[in-house]
Amino acid sequence: MDRITVRNLALFAYHGVFEGEREIGQRFYLDVVVEADLAPASRSDSVDETVDYAALVDVIGKAFSETRQKLLETLAERVARRIFERFPIVQSAEVTIRKPSAPIEAVFDSVEIHIRRQRHA
Repeated sequence: MDRITVRNLALFAYHGVFEGEREIGQRFYLDVVVEADLAPASRSDSVDETVDYAALVDVIGKAFSETRQKLLETLAERVARRIFERFPIVQSAEVTIRKPSAPIEAVFDSVEIHIRRQRHA
């Protein structure tokens, strides 16, 4: 399968287990990789036969920000589901969400979750 990747998309949102996180908000970083057969687009040179990058970023942003959630896992699942809904050619989606300001008493770059989902036949 061919791949399209959006790397290090910064989104400000109000997610987290603690109430303060959901009130103040923070920045999150997302990597999204979608797999699809891009051969038809390469032959036709038509954006209609591929996954439009701008539309992909729009879908990711809306899915990530529409409602406040406690868990990154919930958000990653929603992002993957919306990608499948919007782009019929996508066969799999990988979503990584990094949270650099997690309320943990430790020194770290970020915590992250990573999921991979396949389109069901």
